[in-house]
Amino acid sequence: MNRKGLGLALGGGGARGLAHFGVLLELLEAGIEPAYVAGTSMGAIVGAAYAAGQELPKLVRLLAHLDLRKIFGVPESYDRVIGQALAESLWERIRGRAWWEEGSPRLSRLLELLKLLTKGAWFEDLEVPFVAVAADLATGEEVRVDEGALHLGVAASAAIPGLFGPVRWRKRYLVDGGLVNNLPADVVADLGARTVLAVDVSAPLGPVPRTLVGVALRGYEITAGELLRVKLEQARGRLGSRLLVIHPDVDGIGLLEFGRIEEAVAAGRESARAALSRL
Repeated sequence: MNRKGLGLALGGGGARGLAHFGVLLELLEAGIEPAYVAGTSMGAIVGAAYAAGQELPKLVRLLAHLDLRKIFGVPESYDRVIGQALAESLWERIRGRAWWEEGSPRLSRLLELLKLLTKGAWFEDLEVPFVAVAADLATGEEVRVDEGALHLGVAASAAIPGLFGPVRWRKRYLVDGGLVNNLPADVVADLGARTVLAVDVSAPLGPVPRTLVGVALRGYEITAGELLRVKLEQARGRLGSRLLVIHPDVDGIGLLEFGRIEEAVAAGRESARAALSRL
């Protein structure tokens, strides 16, 4: 592979996506600097930090000392997040107010954190071409955010429904890009990458859900998994042997288990190390 034309596609997966830090650290230590990056959700957060020139080892140490769940005020499981969101929606209905009239404290805190992680940069400032993938709440379309304030575009890509409110960008309301393209290999190829390393941090389905909220979420997980499979098939048809997909061993890390960052980073390193001979 021509390393100068290497593109990195970083997938979504909540806390599992912290493995992307490990992948990048291993690549950089091997002298491989991805020339193009596209990311979805947590992949967008990590990819933006790299594209903005953050010192990744220091950033990982900082995040390891932060209690992100406490900062955002979220429970330990996404099932409970959805339960909270349903209760909040009922209260909004009783009050007769729409979500955009209420504001989103969690989103405000996310924007503050992302502005720090991305050094207040704009997409136009980046030396490494970068795209954050989001979904349009009104049309369902995939939106490739590649201009304006970097932290705003990344927040849009990571705005998990029920956890964060939608992000307004170009007169559109955007939400988590995992709804439309959770592993954007095609996006980074469109940026100009000759070869693509795609990092898949999705997890297999777990036991049969015990609650109706869990059943509803399982329906989303099944659809997301099938969409990922189709998208990867299309990318392989386009790129052939120029597409390499790796799967860090993070299946056991929950969507919101951010405290397991060291475990995730180690898994990312191991997965990237095993792939170095193919780069």
